[in-house]
Amino acid sequence: MELWEKLLKENFGSAVVDKPKAIKNEIQGLPRYVSEYLLGYFCEDEITETGLKETNKYIHEHRIDSREKERFKNTLRVNGSLKIIDKFKVKINLSKTKKKPTQMEIPSLGINDAEVNDRVLEEHPRLLIDGLWGMGEIHYYDDEKEIRLVNFKPFQLSEIDVDELREARENFSTEQWLNIMISTIGLNFENYTRREKLVLLSRLIPMVENNVFMMEFGSPGTGKTYVYENISSYSRVISGSKVTGPQLFYNLSTRQDGLLVQYDVLLFDEIDKIQKTGLPEDISTKLYQYLASGKFDRGDIEKVSECGIMMVGNLPGGYFDKRDLLKNLLHETSTTSAFLDRLAGVVPGWEIKSIGNPNKAYTKNLGFAADYFSEILHKLRRVNYQYVLNRFTLDGASTRDVQAINKMVSGMIKLVYPDGNLTDEELEEILKLSIEYRQFVINQNYRINREESFNKVLSYTIY
Repeated sequence: MELWEKLLKENFGSAVVDKPKAIKNEIQGLPRYVSEYLLGYFCEDEITETGLKETNKYIHEHRIDSREKERFKNTLRVNGSLKIIDKFKVKINLSKTKKKPTQMEIPSLGINDAEVNDRVLEEHPRLLIDGLWGMGEIHYYDDEKEIRLVNFKPFQLSEIDVDELREARENFSTEQWLNIMISTIGLNFENYTRREKLVLLSRLIPMVENNVFMMEFGSPGTGKTYVYENISSYSRVISGSKVTGPQLFYNLSTRQDGLLVQYDVLLFDEIDKIQKTGLPEDISTKLYQYLASGKFDRGDIEKVSECGIMMVGNLPGGYFDKRDLLKNLLHETSTTSAFLDRLAGVVPGWEIKSIGNPNKAYTKNLGFAADYFSEILHKLRRVNYQYVLNRFTLDGASTRDVQAINKMVSGMIKLVYPDGNLTDEELEEILKLSIEYRQFVINQNYRINREESFNKVLSYTIY
């Protein structure tokens, strides 16, 4: 066991899991943060055969296979109650129609109009935001033909003190903390240089920083979407070619908020595949509006959001010229000078090798449990590190350059130095990385659009 693993266990206790065992015994059909929560609940300090058997028995009894939903519905009808594992989400209906005031989705049963006890909503308000995975006790009332959620146990942690993590950070060296973070996202830290670790963690900047727009292009199989799909309940992966305006922004028919309001960050996957067509016009227009102001409107509705956006794509096979990367991989509507200026930076995914052999690629060490890590990333969005940003100035930078670089530096501080204590050399390291990401965008913008305002090289001064 590495020294940092012992320190991690001493400082964070039950928030730490054996990542290889957790990944190996991941429960199919559930997000990893839910899987690790259940493994932690039944296995406590160590993942054992007995604990795994109890976990699997629990899942088998309460998780509904789509082919069996009618059987479970019948059990509910006959017995009057049922306990099931699902992601529950609730909408409130205040119209004068005869629809029920609470309308809950139970996806595994194909139900979208169940009612919910007020007490449950008071105890678990996230049911009303982006939904929660958990164990729900459902009752059926034959006289009223009504299905109601009467009790709920979430499988996602709700009360996490981010200050405890910030204070504990001082007990680890930077190298140890980088290894912890890489192991937490499921990768073997021994396979990566210090720079590669920083590049990998920079993928998470939109998870910890509000209203950041970034891109990454790399080879297939480097894990560009893995973290967004498995680590956080506050992130969502969508296909750039399939998402619609109502899904993304606001559905005027159902009066329901879109994904941009429901999540901390959205990842547009395989953005390179829509190079010829681009995003649908109604999406690209509103997205441009949102990237400019953090606001968008649909009809007579205006919404404000802090959701970040990450767009990822695969590199073309064989040789490619980085100097013309965005020109060759993005549709022309996404390469206008104004659109690119709103892009904070591009993560150099081409530096990260494909994961390859799982036995060598995946972590062999301890790491933070995914459900704990998900909540930490979410709560770090509210932490302000302006006092660190005040330690440097940028030269030759526009207002958007300053905003973009500050957000990326702030994001890296949250991921690597959450206690806010870093030397000038450490600050310079993440500042240079952030400037590099932004300079790449500036250079691409100049080559594509030939506007003289982008013919520049940024520099910095640390005080």
